Amino acid sequence: MIRPLLAIMAGLLCGLMGMRQSQRIREESHTLRRWEGILQQLCLILREGALPLHEALEQAAPEDSPADAQLRRLASAMRSDPLAPLSGLYLPQGKEGPALARMFTALAGGSLESRVQAVRYAAEEIALLSGEARDKARQDAAMWAKLGWTCGACLTLMLL
Repeated sequence: MIRPLLAIMAGLLCGLMGMRQSQRIREESHTLRRWEGILQQLCLILREGALPLHEALEQAAPEDSPADAQLRRLASAMRSDPLAPLSGLYLPQGKEGPALARMFTALAGGSLESRVQAVRYAAEEIALLSGEARDKARQDAAMWAKLGWTCGACLTLMLL
């Protein structure tokens, strides 16, 4: 009685692992698309030159996505410790990490035009990464889900 139950549980676990990998690929694509939108918005806000950098970062990140939350945390850290280097406050994460790290290093100083240019370059680089991730998500996400459930079914049958 317990052997079939364990076999079914092992199969379900494989299927869920495939679904988890599929979801991770989709979330990565969504995060990159969100960063692209944030940086385009930040570029427009910085071009106006009316706000301090921490307020511009907060205004560019109004949604509840992880990218927006990360940018708001960075703005909050800038507000609480204004003398801390901006590049030291940002911890690179994900595929977008290196591009954002370079951008935040450039945002720490320079003219308004050089800051806008740094944001624009980062937005373009992340747009390329976003396009690649979108194509990968379109192809690989469905494959991982099918692979997980297929392996789960095979494992269940082998264990029975």
